[in-house]
Amino acid sequence: MQCGMFMTPYNPPSRTSRQVFDWAVEIARIADDAGYTDFMIGEHYTLAWENIPLPEAIIAACAQTTKQIRFAPMAHLLPYHDPATLAVRVGWLSQVMEGRYFLGVAPGGHHTDAILHGFDSIMELAPMQLEALHLMERVWEGKPFREQGKYFKAGFPGPDTMPEYWVEIADNSPYGGREALEIAVTGLSESSRSMEFAGSRNYSPISFFGGTSQMKAHWETWATAMEKAGHTPDRRRFRVCRDIFIADTDEEAKRLVRKTGLMRTWNDYLKEIYVKFGLFKGIIADSGRDITPDQVDDDFLIDHVILCGSPERVIEKLEALADKVGGWGQIVANQHDSIDDPKPWEESLRRLASEVCPKVNMPL
Repeated sequence: MQCGMFMTPYNPPSRTSRQVFDWAVEIARIADDAGYTDFMIGEHYTLAWENIPLPEAIIAACAQTTKQIRFAPMAHLLPYHDPATLAVRVGWLSQVMEGRYFLGVAPGGHHTDAILHGFDSIMELAPMQLEALHLMERVWEGKPFREQGKYFKAGFPGPDTMPEYWVEIADNSPYGGREALEIAVTGLSESSRSMEFAGSRNYSPISFFGGTSQMKAHWETWATAMEKAGHTPDRRRFRVCRDIFIADTDEEAKRLVRKTGLMRTWNDYLKEIYVKFGLFKGIIADSGRDITPDQVDDDFLIDHVILCGSPERVIEKLEALADKVGGWGQIVANQHDSIDDPKPWEESLRRLASEVCPKVNMPL
């Protein structure tokens, strides 16, 4: 089983942009050194708790300090970009990274980001994403065209559209060709349309954990859409995002995790969102506890939401989950703010790569 990292980021609003940037670059360096496979960076424009509006800036910075790990914007919110410009930037950056790059796409799920870009709601965005992807694919082909869509327009120059002198056109297609560019999509709710969208286009699925029934639904939705589109689903492409904290013993992990930015994120930010949108439902069902989402406390989070414990305990939890839902190819650790006390967090990240992932028996 591979391990990856998701830098949403979850940094409190008190952090400066420079602090968030430097923290992301430092965590990427640690992840690369520890043997992580992928490092994914969110794109948000108005969220003070998730403030990275330019993930490609971090990717470019990390090109100088990492050697093996792959990077992805996860995800570029396509309705907010000019598709022709974004296609060139994606292709160029994948060439800069010499293949250590893949692409995440999404329509945008936050109302405040939509307002910033002049939309009344996020319901307008899904068809815009489809048109943007269509035009990006045409740009990557590198063949002359001009197209005016409902939302965007794009083109590509050719011999008939040159000025009065010849212009050498740059090749900013994806590194290794379009077929070498992996595209991935995230899903959260159990009835995620993103998983169907990903499968219908042979994009890779990334599942944010919401309990066993949700994970099963994500896999089945993606696999069914893949088969319907003539593709073969492969569990090794399935990524699962989890909150993880590892220490020498279960007791030590439970004690230390309470001091991390992970717990602050849940208490000050995520818990309210999960309650409001019913995202604890599957996790509470798995726990066997007779509680309401409003009653979720730190002990519940540590026992049922976070993979918390010794390396042996985390392996046990991962294997038990895999037995229930089937296998996956990569466990993705959600990144949280531990700038003030980074050593326990760094140790946990390293132990996931060295002491957990290589030892998990994964039914693929």
